Amino acid sequence: MDSAGDAARSLPGYQIMGELGQGGYGTVYRARQLSVGREVALKIDNRRLTSDRDKRRFMREVTAAGQLSGHPHVVAVYDAGVLADGRPYMVLELCPNGSLADRLRGRGPIPAAEVRDIGVHIADALAAAHAAGVLHRDVKPANILVNRYGGVALADFGLAVVPRPGMESSATREALTPAYASPEVFDLAEPTVAGDVYSLAATLYALLSGRPPYFPPSGSPSMVALMAARLGPVPDVPGAPAGLVAVLRGAMAYDPGDRPENIAAFRDALAEADLSQHAGAAPPYWPVPIPPGPGQAPPRPGQAPAGPDTEPAVPGRRGGMSGPLITAAIVVAVAIVAAGALVAYSIGGGSDHGTRTSTAGAGASGPKKDPYGGAETTARNCPAAGVSGASARCTATAECWSGIVAINGNVQINRSDCMVGHAYETFAIAPLPADGQTWNEHTLEQHPTVRRLCSRDVMARSRYGDALRYSPDKWSIEVIPPSQSQYESQNLRTFRCVATITGLQVRGAMFRPRS
Repeated sequence: MDSAGDAARSLPGYQIMGELGQGGYGTVYRARQLSVGREVALKIDNRRLTSDRDKRRFMREVTAAGQLSGHPHVVAVYDAGVLADGRPYMVLELCPNGSLADRLRGRGPIPAAEVRDIGVHIADALAAAHAAGVLHRDVKPANILVNRYGGVALADFGLAVVPRPGMESSATREALTPAYASPEVFDLAEPTVAGDVYSLAATLYALLSGRPPYFPPSGSPSMVALMAARLGPVPDVPGAPAGLVAVLRGAMAYDPGDRPENIAAFRDALAEADLSQHAGAAPPYWPVPIPPGPGQAPPRPGQAPAGPDTEPAVPGRRGGMSGPLITAAIVVAVAIVAAGALVAYSIGGGSDHGTRTSTAGAGASGPKKDPYGGAETTARNCPAAGVSGASARCTATAECWSGIVAINGNVQINRSDCMVGHAYETFAIAPLPADGQTWNEHTLEQHPTVRRLCSRDVMARSRYGDALRYSPDKWSIEVIPPSQSQYESQNLRTFRCVATITGLQVRGAMFRPRS
């Protein structure tokens, strides 16, 4: 028995029944959870988390994944932790019928009506994930599993984001699946929900046609050929309903701005897709943005563009790129692949896609006179206000948060209603230190004043009510600076200290000030 197998067998409360498979990240075992007598999938990672920070970030990702477990088309997370040797593990819903990649290999393309239904289900799961601040980053047939009842469920929200030494856990992976990754990923573009839209559309295209988009009938194209092909229209699928292909083609537009505005819009378009075989099937219902001509105003929502000579953009083709620019883009993409620097993103889109960012009161550009970014604050019954040199306060009303985006030190965070399930809550707010003016989380959290403020001691003294039931060592603390965009373009200079009970969601406020 290898060390992973020994570790699996020694995990209290689980009986190992066999090995389900191995991959680059670890081994998955079929196990029985003895406390409730159910069969589960036990996933043990090959890598080891050697620092408290890595372990904390892993648990943060597990918390994000756990928030989605109630969705019928997300593989449920039952338990997680870190073994004595530093390897993380997760206990997941057992899906004994394999993945859609297995089905594709064994039985070939899937009928159009079933592809549409799969797409609607998985898009709904992704809509729930995006609402919780989570980007999947690796939607593909192998990550859509078939449960014991024949339903489909999206997997791999958890261990795929375990950090490697020196890398940001919430933003990187050791591997990426180029066949299903959106083009902008190779340019290291700011993460948005549009990447998941593209990947789901590419996945559905593969289920419908038997192979990923732009792939020849046999073999795989080179990276150069794949990137070049993506600059052209998405190929037709012979025999497939033109209406369904049109919806997929629109969602795989080269330019993210030409795709549906969010995953819910893509889900609704799939649900309404025309599955008849006639050639004149309608295009997807979302409008493709068309730049106004000289002297023309941009069209209002739902209004056709003015001007008889306006030529609509072709879904799947990026306009306005000259030959040299196309060549340069391909060279850059190949260089990135060669360097092993492929980046995928895990949590939450940027602020222009509706994400509520870390600091309240963000407004127009220009210096902010209010050191607390527009948030209503108080020093009464506020332990943070007693930290010397921090000028810190407490928020006058509770601030609660769901998902955290952390990409190379650039943090964004999703606001949540405190009366519904949430992970984090603010226990201190302060202006950035005079000698610590930065948006970078990694730099800011090392500042002595920030370390004193966002400390376990201040957090512990800020608790009240039900929060006192959980000892201070059960909490995880994060430093939330302004996002890079807020810092650079909005001159925001406020940061927060937030905390969560590790591995739990709570309802209601947990910190002072008392009412």
